[in-house]
This record gives sequence, structure tokens and C-alpha cells, in this order.
Amino acid sequence: MVSCGQKTEVLVPTEQTRFVNYVKFIRDAVNSSNEANRSIQLNNGVLLTKAYVKDSLSLKFDSWQATLVEIIEKPTTTEVNFSIPLDASNKSSQKSIILSSLLDISKKGMIQGLTVGNQLKISGAFIEKEGFIDIDSYSNYKFSKNVFDNPEFKIELVSSE
Repeated sequence: MVSCGQKTEVLVPTEQTRFVNYVKFIRDAVNSSNEANRSIQLNNGVLLTKAYVKDSLSLKFDSWQATLVEIIEKPTTTEVNFSIPLDASNKSSQKSIILSSLLDISKKGMIQGLTVGNQLKISGAFIEKEGFIDIDSYSNYKFSKNVFDNPEFKIELVSSE
């Protein structure tokens, strides 16, 4: 006899799915290219992703599903890092899209009571400074020369639930 348990399905916003698929497409293209073309593919991928964040997402995201992976207390701010897996089979924050936010003391209440590993819906904006969107590798281990294996984007968090 088989019992049917209730399964709560997490609804991921369409914009989030499209963004993850876009980053995966670029990651896979760079990783499958030969050494001679790798740096060209990587540079083009960074430019295209920055354009995608600005033009397709309008620098904003709303109710994206993410996992809290790190809270780093600093003297005047708190750095909060969220991960969105690039591949459903891999939940590691070392192979995910990382959204990183610096919260000043007045906004620290947004993460009150949250712990590493919590699944959340987050909303916010990608940070653009003087027309520049930062894409960096989150991995401390530098396991790859492809920033898209573990890209980190700076964001301004406006809500988390």
C-alpha cells in the first residue's frame, strides 16, 4: 500500500528560472570551449550577463527562492549571502549563483531570526555603480577559471521572508 503524502512544491518565479538558465548556458559554453576561445567566451559572457541583468531584469528581482548560506558580521554592516543552485542535482553554494548584500545596522532586522540553511524568498535590486555591474567568483577555492561556475552578484536586499 502506498500513501500519498502532501508535497509542498516551491514555486520559482519565471524571471529567476530564466536567469539561472541564462547563467548555466554561458557557464556551459565557456566550459566546453577550447583554451584558445575560453577567454573570449568568458569576456563575452560577462558582458552579455551584465546586459541581461540590466535590460531583461531591470536590475530587480522579486520573491526569488534562495538559501541563506552566510552571515558575516562586520563593524558597521552585516554581509548576507544567498545561493540559488545552478543545477537541481547540486545544492552546494560553491556551484551556485550567489547574491551578496551588505546591510547597515538599520536594516539588520530584515534577517533577524534567520539562520544559515534557511530557504527564503528574497526581493531586491542588483547594484550598479556608474554603469558597472559586478560579477565575481564567490569560491574561495578558485576551483575554476570560469566565473560562471560560481558567480556572485552584489545586491541591495529589500525584503526576505
